[in-house]
This record gives sequence, structure tokens and C-alpha cells, in this order.
Amino acid sequence: MRLELTGRHVDITPALRRLLDTKLSRLERLLNDSAVSAQAVLTREKRGHRADITLHARGEKFLHGVGNSASWEASLAEAIGKIAQQAQKVKGKWQERKRRGSRRGAAPVDQSAPLAETMV
Repeated sequence: MRLELTGRHVDITPALRRLLDTKLSRLERLLNDSAVSAQAVLTREKRGHRADITLHARGEKFLHGVGNSASWEASLAEAIGKIAQQAQKVKGKWQERKRRGSRRGAAPVDQSAPLAETMV
């Protein structure tokens, strides 16, 4: 998955990048590698830290989560938690569509049986 990381009023350290990578790997496992890319904006604000994450999954699905907290770990966990809830809902819809597709198909037409002629 491609990751675009932006820091506002904060330097992106390797430790912060690793923390985000480990949190996003949980989402990749949940979505079975259907995640295409992620954009994360980490902002240091007056009253704490803000993590704004947008995940692009297959089928033009965009999952978005925002976390505000006093620490980076807590704000990232909050944002990832919100995205994980959305991902579970989307994954359930994908699986339901897959199951439903085989049952709702049209009945197969028997080619060996002669067609009844209509009288006009």
C-alpha cells in the first residue's frame, strides 16, 4: 500500500512513521490487501495532536478517520479505530454481495428441450 505522510507543525520522525505503518498493517489484514493507498496528515495543535487519515480501498471506497488526543499513539489509535469500523462494514458488504450473487442468478436454460411454438 502506498502511504503519503504529511506533517503540519511537526517533523516526521522514523519512529512516528513506524508507528503509523504498524497501525495501518492492521487495516491491510482486515481488508485482505484491498487497500490501495493512504494519506495521513499529522498536526500538532495548541491542545494536543491530531491524526487525519484517509484510506483508499478497491472499488472507489474512501475510509476516513480523525483522532484528537494528547499523544500521537492515542490519536493514531482513535483514527485507525474509526477506519477499522468502516472497513468491517465495507468488507461485510463485499462478502454479502459475493454470496448473494450466486443465489440470485437466472435459472439456466435447458438447450436440449424443444421450445414450445406459440400459435398466432
